[in-house]
Amino acid sequence: MKINFQINRSLFSVKRIAILAICLIMAASFAYSTVKKDITIEDNDGLMSTSTFKKTVGDVLLEKGVQLKPQDKITPAISTKLEDGTKITISRARKVTIHADGKETTLLTTALDIGSALKEAGILLGEKDKLEPAADTPINGDMTVKVARVTEQLITKKVKIDFVNTVSKNEKLDKGIVNVVKKGQPGEKELSIQVVFEDGQEVSRQIVSEKITKQVQNGVIEEGTKTLLVSSRGELTRFVKAMKMVATAYDATFESTGKNPGDKYYGITASGLRVRPGIVAVDPQVIPLGTWLYVEGYGEALAADKGSAIKGNKIDLYYESPKDVSRFGRKTVKVYVLDKPRYKF
Repeated sequence: MKINFQINRSLFSVKRIAILAICLIMAASFAYSTVKKDITIEDNDGLMSTSTFKKTVGDVLLEKGVQLKPQDKITPAISTKLEDGTKITISRARKVTIHADGKETTLLTTALDIGSALKEAGILLGEKDKLEPAADTPINGDMTVKVARVTEQLITKKVKIDFVNTVSKNEKLDKGIVNVVKKGQPGEKELSIQVVFEDGQEVSRQIVSEKITKQVQNGVIEEGTKTLLVSSRGELTRFVKAMKMVATAYDATFESTGKNPGDKYYGITASGLRVRPGIVAVDPQVIPLGTWLYVEGYGEALAADKGSAIKGNKIDLYYESPKDVSRFGRKTVKVYVLDKPRYKF
């Protein structure tokens, strides 16, 4: 019996040792799991070194009050167990506002540059599209991006080519009179034009080619230089210039002037002179009142009247008789501006 008691006592001691060993292992394991760890947290604001007894990345970020957005990226993942020397990197999402295709898109992204942000937003760029700022611009904060869609269109346009007149002087032709020897003809060319649009608005156009479709034909004209006039009475008179004008005739009757005898202004011209043969009405913007003239087929005349119907290259010749007015009708005459001082009214 004494031998059995000793054996049982030995077995009890072994069990106690085993239990103690297990407890020591568990205690060591617990101590290992709760040991202090030195870590670093790198955020956009800088690098922070700290110590913690927390187990995971998420736990230590919560412990340190680090706020996160769903779009922020954390390396390693928040469920990763911490070890001594662990480095946690936080990439903060930035707001990128993209204006493209008539829409505004707001994106929270951790992309490093503008080009990557556009890809993330599903916005593709054409070969000629414009981007501001450039695709390789780093995203360092909230940014605004503008995309201009660039399209090009090739159009054709016909353009007139003006002809040029060769001018020669003719001493037998009155000064102011132009004689067309050869009538010029304008040419034509077809232009190919590259038109550039940004977001549908034209921003530039450039001629890329041109082709002559009709040759221009230049003209030849003669300009008169003669300044001496032989009057109907055979007298030589010097003139400044000659012009062709449409001539009509008028008299002092109510039909011509709208005034009857007895009217205060009956027979009185716009210059204040009384009408008489040799008085003519003109457009003062073409021939100033007081200018001495010689009218082909009428003789010497004084520009002393005007009328509402006398505009441009028109002249109205005074006659005493309504029959002469009726007989004269309407014709083209040559009018000479004489080289004489103006009449002073």
